[in-house]
This record gives sequence, C-alpha cells and structure tokens, in this order.
Amino acid sequence: MAKGKSNKGKEGDNTDTPSDLLRRTRISFLVTSGLVMVFAVSYGYLEYYYINDPVLGKTANLTVKGGTQHVTTPIIGGLYSYHIYPMMIIFILVGFGPFFDSISFNILGRHERSKAASLGIANVISAMLVEDFTWFFYRWWLPLDTDPKRGMLMQASDWTTKSMGSTPIIHTNLLRDFVIPYWYIIAIVVAAVFYFYAFKRSK
Repeated sequence: MAKGKSNKGKEGDNTDTPSDLLRRTRISFLVTSGLVMVFAVSYGYLEYYYINDPVLGKTANLTVKGGTQHVTTPIIGGLYSYHIYPMMIIFILVGFGPFFDSISFNILGRHERSKAASLGIANVISAMLVEDFTWFFYRWWLPLDTDPKRGMLMQASDWTTKSMGSTPIIHTNLLRDFVIPYWYIIAIVVAAVFYFYAFKRSK
C-alpha cells in the first residue's frame, strides 16, 4: 500500500497543473512575439540596405526569364515579390509557431489552439507594420547616400500611403515632417484585439 501511494505521488509531481500549462503557454506566446519582431526589424534592415529596391530606382537586374518578366511590378497592392517570399513566409512560420506546434503535437485544447491562432494573426500583422516602419526608420536615422528622401520618415508620396492614405504630423525639429499611414492605425487596432484574445486569462 505504501509503495502504491509513493508511486502515485511521484506521478503527480511530474504532471503539469492547468496553471503550469497556462504559464508555459504565455511564456511561449511572449517569446514567439519577441522573435517575430526581431525578424521584422532585421528584414527591414535587409530590405533598406541590401535588397535591390525598385522604390530607389535600382531596377536594372530585377528581371527574370531573360528579361521578359519584371519583378518590380507589385503583386498585391504595394507588395513586391520579395515581400511575399521570403518576408511573409518567415513572419507566418514564426508568428504562428505555437499554433503549428499545438496542431502537430496536440499539446493544446481547442480553446488554446484558437488563442494560438489569434496570436499568429496578431504577430503577422504587427511584424508587417514593424518591418515597414523599420525601413523608414533606417532611411531617417542612417540613410543611404543615394536615397533621394534620406533623412525622412514616411512621406505622403511613399508607397506605404498609396492604398489607404495618411495623416500628416506637425513639424518637429528632430523628425521633420512626416505622415502616419492609415493602415498603421488599423493594423495596431486589429493586432491589439487579437493580442488581447490570445493573452486574456481563461475563465
């Protein structure tokens, strides 16, 4: 009898309580969100300094199939081929990490999987916003000598404002004139809603 009780106690010690699982899930969510933001900032750096960006007029070698097709033509809205692959693929794989993990190993219940999916949506939206803003941040902070808009944040004439427009910000000595694209505001609100659902405490 004593031996049986001892084994039962040991099994109990190795079993996660619901609160333990919730804490681990939240840590996983936070780490995933942090990682996708690091990817977004890194990709913004890569895009501004190293990608042969058609926005800066560097289009000579941006052709495929013997020059018959140009990859400088936006695919969807203002998104070019390098935005779809590899940028979006990276953001989705990292941003939806806990969701893919829960499906593959059936770690989470249906409710937690929906929260993981919500986290993925919020992460991808946030990463797109952070990556876009990072491009302009580098243009303002440490611009290329060949950039005609060096030293400027987002402008009304930039591609990021073309689809939905923007609102101007009053002139500041540090940042100069710039605008906030309306899609930034929408993205922040939508991402906040999905983050709230992903991190809210279960009843």
